[in-house]
Amino acid sequence: MPRYPRTSILRYALPRIAGQAAVAIALVAGLSGCAPSALTAARSQIAAGNYPAARQELAALSAHGNDLSASQRREVKDDVCLCDFMIGRPTFTLAEQRSVCADAAKEPGSQSSSIIAQIDEAARRKDAAEVEAALADHDLADAERAATDYQSLPGGDRAAVARWSKQIWTLADAQVFADSTAKKGSLDGAISEVRKNHRDAEHMDKGQFIRWVVKTATVSGTAVVTRVEMKDSTLKLFVDDANLQLAALSLDKLAAINDAMAARCGCDARTSVAVTETGFPAYFIRLDPETRMSEVMILPRGDRAIVSTTSN
Repeated sequence: MPRYPRTSILRYALPRIAGQAAVAIALVAGLSGCAPSALTAARSQIAAGNYPAARQELAALSAHGNDLSASQRREVKDDVCLCDFMIGRPTFTLAEQRSVCADAAKEPGSQSSSIIAQIDEAARRKDAAEVEAALADHDLADAERAATDYQSLPGGDRAAVARWSKQIWTLADAQVFADSTAKKGSLDGAISEVRKNHRDAEHMDKGQFIRWVVKTATVSGTAVVTRVEMKDSTLKLFVDDANLQLAALSLDKLAAINDAMAARCGCDARTSVAVTETGFPAYFIRLDPETRMSEVMILPRGDRAIVSTTSN
């Protein structure tokens, strides 16, 4: 399977718009009048738009959080959230900003929820741009990574995710198909060979075969496959994200399932494995005319490399 260059992560400066300044002013205006002098100094720095200096004052206060009242502790956390948001990247990543603000939002009366919403919107824009750039570069790993990150955020565009999913599957299938067709040779010998090893599969009806697939993919009492879709010569298996590691240790079982599928239909069977939560592809399994067994193509997810394995 061809390797494609990883796309560089696009960086977007968080705009310092008037609305954000208004958020800062509103937060400062709502603070209590009685607080330690360090908190007063931090407020003054925030009001002046000097967020790095305010962040230093707040960091010192956070180190002595037990000495603060509940309202002062809330104010400090809200102000740290605001400062990290206004300072932005690259000093604080979006994930770091969100973590700080999410912690602040747990305090009763916190005003950090509106900032979390803005951080999520910035993250969605960033991820969406990265998905589009990766797809344009035929970079399957980055496209799936960015799309998965996008799906993990609330308020995403479902239509966009559905479109990306279709493009990712098309790209993945094209890469696997190109790699498979590069191998010369008829599949007749491979089909004859798998039929010798899976004679029972030829006589199973659809329901029986699906039950056999689920049972075959069960490891130590855990059903690796949670859903099966079957049509003609194609089989689509769904694996929960939590069970992907278990699936990675059971590639021989996935290959055996495709062998049985080919034996049942007497054709060039094709099996794919999708992640239940995202719907994105994880594996493709095809008959190899050279080895006369099924080959599992592990699609790149993040920095994971492409490798292959065959059934025994």
